[in-house]
Amino acid sequence: MKLFKALSAVLIISFLLACTKNEPTRLTNISGLIPDLEFELTDENNQAVTAKDYLGSTVAIFFGFTSCPDVCPTTMHQFASIIKKIEGAEKAIKVLFISVDPKRDTAEKLKKYTDTLGAAFIGLRGDDSLIKEMTKRYRVTFGYGDEDAQGHYDVSHSGAMFIFDTQGKARLLVTQGSLSEDIAIDLKNLIESEL
Repeated sequence: MKLFKALSAVLIISFLLACTKNEPTRLTNISGLIPDLEFELTDENNQAVTAKDYLGSTVAIFFGFTSCPDVCPTTMHQFASIIKKIEGAEKAIKVLFISVDPKRDTAEKLKKYTDTLGAAFIGLRGDDSLIKEMTKRYRVTFGYGDEDAQGHYDVSHSGAMFIFDTQGKARLLVTQGSLSEDIAIDLKNLIESEL
């Protein structure tokens, strides 16, 4: 009798697990590992915004700066290209480009930068303390080199992109090594699962 009960329990658990929607992802699944989307920043139109303003959309966040010579433009153009290939993605997703160089990245400069990428892209900025608080929250690193005589300096930063669902829950991690095909498949599946 005990064996029958144990087997019944195993079968019920197996059935329930099979019925749950836990589709495998090609990208790193960060559900439950990264905090919910939360911030208070200023957008490229000099309007105060919070994470709540973007709930209802799939949200990707990327920390970078407009004068970045390689990682930022490569990542942003790759993502813009992927969004164009997914039907309805330009309306369903918001890509928040958060500047880690607010000293040089004015709202006007951010708007000019994101306008070249598409309607889904929005530039955000904040003072140093807000940016440091947010990067700490999402375990992102960045730093500044020494200024030269002309006031120029290098900025180093990580190249990860975090994707959140329409409720602001962290779902996927895109790294510099992520393949466009994998990003497109997982992004499409996430968007479609939220319709």
